[in-house]
This record gives sequence, C-alpha cells and structure tokens, in this order.
Amino acid sequence: MRDYDSLAHRHSSKDMCVEKPMSLIANLIGFAPAEEDLHYALGFYAGGSGIDDRLAVRCRIDLAHWPDVVSRLRLKSVHEVSCDADWQEDFLWLIDAQDAQGPLQAHCHRFINAARQVFQDEVDHCWEIFFSHGSDINAWCAVWRIQEHLNYLSFDQG
Repeated sequence: MRDYDSLAHRHSSKDMCVEKPMSLIANLIGFAPAEEDLHYALGFYAGGSGIDDRLAVRCRIDLAHWPDVVSRLRLKSVHEVSCDADWQEDFLWLIDAQDAQGPLQAHCHRFINAARQVFQDEVDHCWEIFFSHGSDINAWCAVWRIQEHLNYLSFDQG
C-alpha cells in the first residue's frame, strides 16, 4: 500500500542512486532491465486530491521476458483493441479518435508521440504497439517495441 503523503516522488535515469528505481521498474514491467541503454522518468503522487502517476521507461529486453511483460501488463495489440466492442469506445476517446477517419494504428502513433518522453523512441509503422487492457482517459499504459528495444509509458490519475 502506498502512503498518501501529498509528496511528489520522482526518479530519473539522471539520478545517482539507481537501486530504488530499478526495483520499481522491475516490479512495474516484470523484469529487471540492464542499466545499459536504460532511461526512465518515474513520477508518483498520492495525496488528498488522489493519485497522479506518470511513468516512462526505455530499455532493452531479452525477448524471453516478453511473454511475462504481456501477461503482467495485460497488453493487447491495436488489432485486439479494435475487436473488443466493450473497450473500443473508451479507447477511441483516450486517443482522441472517436470521429476520426483512417487506420487506428496511425491514431495510436499520434497519441504516443504526443505523450512520450524525449528519451523514448518515436513510434511509427516499424514498431509493435500494445495497450494495457482497459486503458482509458484516466488510466492507461502504452508499450511499443521493436526487436530488443522496449518503451513503456503510463498515466494513472484518480
């Protein structure tokens, strides 16, 4: 359980101490990434107004860990989102594509590229894109990967 202490807790790959952030990242994505090529910005807040978490990670992934990441984060591909009638309306609202034309993938690119951190890779048609099942305007998680490069971005406000 987390403390509702009304303090903003922030960790960045620019910090000298990496022990706590590494533990948080491993707990978050389901494996401890190597420090080489690891970039992150973790912001946690819990107080009287609720929670406001904004988390971003870019790392290398051993593909043997990928099934665990998919399971832990309940990831669904963009195609799977389009096949889920119960979730699709909330998802389209999240990426601001309710009345938009064109492929869903392009709207996901626009959404992720607008929200990503500078150290994260820009997403395009070469990347596989996934969202945590049930992602909506108040709480969402996007993951995009190509080969051994993984980007994680999430927002939770409540």
